[in-house]
Amino acid sequence: MPDFTGKVAIVTGAGDGIGRATARAFAGAGATVILIDVKGAAEVAYDIANKGGGAEAVGLDVRDAAGWKRVVDDVLARFGAIDILVNNAGVVIPGDTAADINEETWDTIMDVNAKGVWLGMRAVLPTMIANRRGKICNVASTAAHIGLKNAAAYCASKGAVLALTRQAGVEYAPLNIQINSVSPGTTMTGIQKQVTDEQRAAFLPLTPIGRFAQPEEVAATIVFLCSEGSSFITGADLSVDGGMVAL
Repeated sequence: MPDFTGKVAIVTGAGDGIGRATARAFAGAGATVILIDVKGAAEVAYDIANKGGGAEAVGLDVRDAAGWKRVVDDVLARFGAIDILVNNAGVVIPGDTAADINEETWDTIMDVNAKGVWLGMRAVLPTMIANRRGKICNVASTAAHIGLKNAAAYCASKGAVLALTRQAGVEYAPLNIQINSVSPGTTMTGIQKQVTDEQRAAFLPLTPIGRFAQPEEVAATIVFLCSEGSSFITGADLSVDGGMVAL
């Protein structure tokens, strides 16, 4: 496990699933973690702190640009730097086909999954640029690589995350800021409540490993991409999908 002692990491969507596992992993490796979510983050932060880790929860909708500024200003005032940002927050909403989805639902999915990633990056990049160092990991999806049924806006939003990661990874590489993404396959998180048993059963034969991921497995890859071990990786996407995209 890499050593993140003295580092400050912001993790969005930290109240459950991959975000929760990632926050726990960073805290276990010595980082001070700022957990962002609309719900659940306080309980996770309390659990981490109870085990001796450094964690604080912030209630924030990642679509809130002013809220992002308040969070970043507060963190910088108290800790002096932000070393890591993990943009994990995302939503899935049923009925997501190009013909059937309404404009409000399309906007919600795109705003949380894509715009929220950009707002987080925009908020933390100035301090990373000033310090000439930083790590950002965005959580994309296999949906960014292949077409998934009943996931039109979701696929579009995750494709946007992938493209933004590539562009920003190139843009800020000369400043010693590495920006990468992970593309999880089906992972046993709370978001699975929005997926039917039929959909889940259809994904399993498409996963060569023959099972779905646990959040901790995706978190381990995120931690790697935010460690010194990834110092020559930027603008890249790592598939954590049990071989789905390789089929």
